[in-house]
Amino acid sequence: MKKIIATAFSFLFAVSAYAIINGDGYYRVQNAKTQRYIYVLDDKGKLNLQATTAELGALQLWKDFNKTVSDPSTVIYVTDLNGKKQEYDLLTQGTGVMKIIDHPVSIRLANKSTGEYSVFGRNSGLTKYIGDGTRSSAQRGYLTSLDNGEYYRWLFHPIDVETNYFGITPEFDYAGHYYTTLYADFPFSFYSHGMTAYYVSGFDNNNVYIKEINGVVPRSTPVIIKTSNTEPYGNRLNIGGSASNLSDNILKGVFFCNHDDALHYNFVEYDKDTMRVLGRLSDGSIGFTTTNLKYLPRNKAYLVVPAGTPEELHLSTDDHSGIVDTEISTATVCIDGRELYVSGVEKVEVFNIAGSRVAGVNGAMEGVTVSLPSSGLYFVKAGNKVSKVFAQ
Repeated sequence: MKKIIATAFSFLFAVSAYAIINGDGYYRVQNAKTQRYIYVLDDKGKLNLQATTAELGALQLWKDFNKTVSDPSTVIYVTDLNGKKQEYDLLTQGTGVMKIIDHPVSIRLANKSTGEYSVFGRNSGLTKYIGDGTRSSAQRGYLTSLDNGEYYRWLFHPIDVETNYFGITPEFDYAGHYYTTLYADFPFSFYSHGMTAYYVSGFDNNNVYIKEINGVVPRSTPVIIKTSNTEPYGNRLNIGGSASNLSDNILKGVFFCNHDDALHYNFVEYDKDTMRVLGRLSDGSIGFTTTNLKYLPRNKAYLVVPAGTPEELHLSTDDHSGIVDTEISTATVCIDGRELYVSGVEKVEVFNIAGSRVAGVNGAMEGVTVSLPSSGLYFVKAGNKVSKVFAQ
């Protein structure tokens, strides 16, 4: 049965290969000859118009649709900049062609019957086509602008929910559910049933407090996703839509983790003292914990915490939207503009969103006022509790 389903799926996807770019929207881009897909793995590049060369190492090519299905770096928003001139920007991972090389690309239909396109750059009458420079059966390829021919034809597959879909691949299982985090440059909602998105509104020394997101998850929003299915096809997303940013979401995320090529170094080093990632806790449950990773993985969420925070924090759905004129244990914490007032506790420490200590006070039982250096989100460690405040 699995083989029959796989065969049928392959047939459906092959039929969808002959799609024409139909307005601005989300696509995957595949080389028509080698069948490799484009991945955008960092935001560094260079265009030398005088030498007519382009440094395109930010883009990689990989075979296999099953590899692309859960990878946000393959979801590219194609937008027409000026209609008849056929100049486009290709946007993904918080960047795009215009940001990387300060120059648009031209896209022209080369073969209507097969839906193949030419992608090229033009300047002062000179045209350079972009193609797959790896003329072999290898899984991985690279882009080149040094030749032309059949390796310079591209297919633009519109993202949908049936054949060219985006599906979540969970990382962890617990009590009949499956979990992962996602940080993607596109907005989305859930097409498949049994899926829920959460963000983190606060934490203390024991728990991370999460809130459910109803409707569309805004673009560039780090979230936790819970599913009831292990396979991407059972965890499909609707890509697109609009929603307001979640101002009280304290999760952070990274788009890139590229540390193999010196020209394209783009990564965030993991710090076990001030960062926690989603993982399995010592009791078998899912929460935020430390890791042995050297770099934060791309397109995943993480939590910034003050130094001294316990290694394991459990997930809790209790409401914990922030501390303003509220008592925490024996401590009272309130904020007025940039003036932070704390009382009822012996020791107070204040950390910024990066986890760096910006203030520390002893003897705050009778009350003390701390002037915060700038507006933004801060974590206040008052006794054995941690809360967050927003300085205006």
